[in-house]
Amino acid sequence: MPATVELADGVAVVRLDQDPPARLRALLPTLTGVRGLVLHAGSRKASPASVRGVIGVSAAARREHVRELRALRTALAELPVPVVAAIGRSVSGDLAALADACDRRVLADDGDLVRVTGTGVVVARRVDAAEALRTGLVDRVVAPGHVLSAAVELAKQCKSTQDSRKSCRIVAP
Repeated sequence: MPATVELADGVAVVRLDQDPPARLRALLPTLTGVRGLVLHAGSRKASPASVRGVIGVSAAARREHVRELRALRTALAELPVPVVAAIGRSVSGDLAALADACDRRVLADDGDLVRVTGTGVVVARRVDAAEALRTGLVDRVVAPGHVLSAAVELAKQCKSTQDSRKSCRIVAP
């Protein structure tokens, strides 16, 4: 199922549903005239079939997928508007990588993410909401039913500047 786009108070909300990175990257230029972007991820757990689908692909297909994921992360970083991740449940893999590429992150208090570290040896560890907030992996932790609205509000509060590197600061109302 493809990603869907809605508009909420001038902020584009893209609901991610296991779309390939190339398709999501192609969607970004169509989001004109918005003052922010929210990527809504992790509203449901990945199915075992989707995990098997990643494992069963060729090495060349995996390399292409990683290349496209990196290009999408770059495209998100280059957007002239704030990008906020709304993480409603547990995320890992591509969704965690996309959340990491966002300027800000909002996580459900019953959610978690997988933190990946290392270069030669890769280590992945699940981080719960409290630790994610304490260590700065996320900016806000809210009740599960408020993740999307909190992310939209955060995107509206951000002021984005495009210098040599994009930054997103909270501006007092």
